[in-house]
Amino acid sequence: MTKCLMVLFSIFMLVTVAAAEFDLGDLPPCNYPTLFGNPGHSITHKAWLGQCVTGEDDPWPVNGDPCDDGVIFWNLPWTPCEVESVTVFVTPGPNYTGNPLWLNAWKDGNLDGDFCDTLCDGADEWIIHNVPVIPGPRTFSFIDPGVLDMGVYDGVFRFRLSGRSLGRHAFGYYAFWECPDSPICGNFASDSLGEVEDYWIPDAQLQVALNSFNAIPGDSRVTLNWSTASETNNDRFEIRRDEVVVQTVRAAGNTATGHSYSWMDEGLENGTPYVYTLVAVDVANQREELETIEATPNAGNSVVSEYALHQNFPNPFNPETQIAYDLVESGNVTLTVYNMIGQEVATLVSGMKNSGHHVVSFNGASLPSGLYIYRIEANGFSDQKKMLLMK
Repeated sequence: MTKCLMVLFSIFMLVTVAAAEFDLGDLPPCNYPTLFGNPGHSITHKAWLGQCVTGEDDPWPVNGDPCDDGVIFWNLPWTPCEVESVTVFVTPGPNYTGNPLWLNAWKDGNLDGDFCDTLCDGADEWIIHNVPVIPGPRTFSFIDPGVLDMGVYDGVFRFRLSGRSLGRHAFGYYAFWECPDSPICGNFASDSLGEVEDYWIPDAQLQVALNSFNAIPGDSRVTLNWSTASETNNDRFEIRRDEVVVQTVRAAGNTATGHSYSWMDEGLENGTPYVYTLVAVDVANQREELETIEATPNAGNSVVSEYALHQNFPNPFNPETQIAYDLVESGNVTLTVYNMIGQEVATLVSGMKNSGHHVVSFNGASLPSGLYIYRIEANGFSDQKKMLLMK
C-alpha cells in the first residue's frame, strides 16, 4: 500500500511540475488557436520574453498573466497599412547556453479570431517571420496588417519564442472537439521551448486614421494639406494655430477609403513661425488631436531656408499625386520612387534644379496598389517618405 502511494505521489508530482511549465497564452482558446492543457508549450528554463515567466494549464484571462510583458508597442494607436514598430525583450534562463532561439509574432488585423489572413495589399498577419534572436532587446518594423473600414478597434497580438524554426501558421491550433464552430488554420503546438505572450490592446487603431498632414509656406500664407486612410463617425476637423481654433473643415463622414482635404491660412506675417494642430471631432463632439506641424511663411517660394522633402498630396492617391521639395541652393537633384522590396519604379527628377520650392507629379496608373517609397538626394541632403496608391 505504501509503495502504491509513493508511486501515485511521484506521478502527481511529475504532472504538477509539467503543468507548471505550460504557457498557453492568454487569449480565449475558442477565438484564437490555443489548446487546453497543451504540453507543447513547455518552458524548459532556457529563455523567455520579458523579465519573468509563468506557466498555466488553462489560459489566463486577457492580460491576466502577471508576467505578460516583454514587448513595447511604439507610437500607439497605430494606423492600418502604415509601418509600425515593436521592441521585444528576450531574457536568458538558467539553462541557456547559447542555444539558437527563434521569434515569431502575429497580429489579428481584422479581428476574425485567427492569424491567417493577408491584408493591406500583401501585409501578412504574420508580422515577425521566424527571426533568430539572442537574449536582449531587439526592435522590429513591419507594415501593420490592419483594415481601414472598422473605425476604432482593438489590437490582438501573439508573440512566440521557440527552440526550433517555425512558420506562418505556427501559432497553435484548436482542439476542434472543444471549439467545434471555430475555423482551424493554425498547425503547430509542439516544441521543446515555446513561451507564448498574448496582448489585447484596447483602441489600438485610430477612429480617424491619418495618412499625412503637411504645411506648405507661401507669401503671407500657409497651405495645409491632409489626407485620411479611413474615417468613422467623423463630423469635422478643427485647425488650431498656436493653440487657437482658426478654422473648421467639414469631414467626409464614414469612409473606408479616406479623403483628402486642404485649407489656406492667409494674412500671416512673413518670417514668423506658426504651429498648427489638426483635431478630429466626431458626431458625439469628442475631440482627438491627430498631428502638430510648424511652418514659416516667406516673401516668395524662391526664399527657402532649409532643405525639405514634403509628404505627397493627396495620400492615398489614385492614380496621381504631387510631391514637393525645397532646395536652399541650386544643384543636381534625383527624386526616385521605389516599391516596398526596393525596386525602382520611377525617376521623377534627375538633373540640375534652381533653389526654391518645387512640385512634381507622380502618376501610378501602371502600378499595382500598395505602399511606395519616394527618396530625394540633393547637395548632400537626402530624405524619404511613404505614400499609398489605392485603386
